[in-house]
Amino acid sequence: MILTVALIMACFALLHSLLAADRTKDLTARLTGPRFVKAFYRLIYVLVSAAASLAAFGLISMLPDKVLWSPPGMVMAVMGLLQFFGLLLGLATFSMMDSMEFIGLRQAIRHMKGEPPSGDAEGISQRLSTGGLYGMIRHPLYTAGILIFTFIPVITVNWLTVTVLADLYFIYGAFIEERRLIKRFGQDYRKYMKKVPRFIPRPSSLLRR
Repeated sequence: MILTVALIMACFALLHSLLAADRTKDLTARLTGPRFVKAFYRLIYVLVSAAASLAAFGLISMLPDKVLWSPPGMVMAVMGLLQFFGLLLGLATFSMMDSMEFIGLRQAIRHMKGEPPSGDAEGISQRLSTGGLYGMIRHPLYTAGILIFTFIPVITVNWLTVTVLADLYFIYGAFIEERRLIKRFGQDYRKYMKKVPRFIPRPSSLLRR
């Protein structure tokens, strides 16, 4: 079971990483033109990633599984509360973004209206967010994902495997994203990295809120 789950997760991670890679975007731009990439690549990436996620979790849910630990009621309630906090953190982070641009709809609509493309290779505005949640942790979305996956209340063989691999992938994704942001924003992002922790906020930043 563990190997099958790991293989499914590895296939998802490989597809997701390939689509996110700059080399893939550059190749697509050479084949279809930079304007197409700015207009539609982000939307295609999000849709394919969502479909791959649903397929992966659907396949895993159909595999035979075994419960390793079913915690007592109070512990289960705390774990569920932490998951809920992760969900709220994710929603709060999205509320700080241009969600239409994040999923690629704004770029596609702009293109269909005949407006000139703007932003980076995926048509995303190049800005460095350092306020709000980003003033407490550098990767609130990844932290939200880690909370949601880590604190699944009932621990089974399959979902423990998913949790470990997903958390590792979130951590890996944060390092890759930081390399990209350093390349884009240079010293501004390096200074931001020194001030703000990656996943866990400093107590002082929480007290200031």
